[in-house]
Amino acid sequence: MPCPTRLSIVAAAALLALGTARLAVAQSEASAPASAAAPAAANVDLKAYPAPAAGMQRAVITLPPAELEEDVRVQVIVGKTMPVDCNIRSFPARLQHETLSGWGYPYYRVTDIGQVVSTMKACPPTAAPQTEFVIAQGDGFLLRYNSRLPVVVYAPVGYEVRYRLWQGSNEVGRAVVR
Repeated sequence: MPCPTRLSIVAAAALLALGTARLAVAQSEASAPASAAAPAAANVDLKAYPAPAAGMQRAVITLPPAELEEDVRVQVIVGKTMPVDCNIRSFPARLQHETLSGWGYPYYRVTDIGQVVSTMKACPPTAAPQTEFVIAQGDGFLLRYNSRLPVVVYAPVGYEVRYRLWQGSNEVGRAVVR
């Protein structure tokens, strides 16, 4: 049964499941759109936005216009490339929404960054050391899509900001009453 709009329950469930998944795929998927938008982000006028504080950096995501922007969400992925073993790692953080005084434009700050947590699996002794993009888990990382304004994120130096787009499906399932 087709539905014209809205983020599907399947996409929302997939996003929740993302909390425990490794993001080796995110490194390739998220870096391509970010590099494609880099030239456009260079042309955005950021004079109204505050300068990054000491120890912080400003990341800018410029989104192209979409046909139904209310059906698209932007997942901000904050992470750090670090040496890892066979265990799954993540760290807690929060994306705090703030509003630009006098303009009403939104911008975001990465706050409450905690220590990296890891599973405690016994890794094979022959496993080669590797590096991986370890992502933050927490609140506020799924944003509304708005191509008219840049997504401005202030993150600590040493952390990278990437993004992924989520598109709603026209397929809607029906819940069973039990």
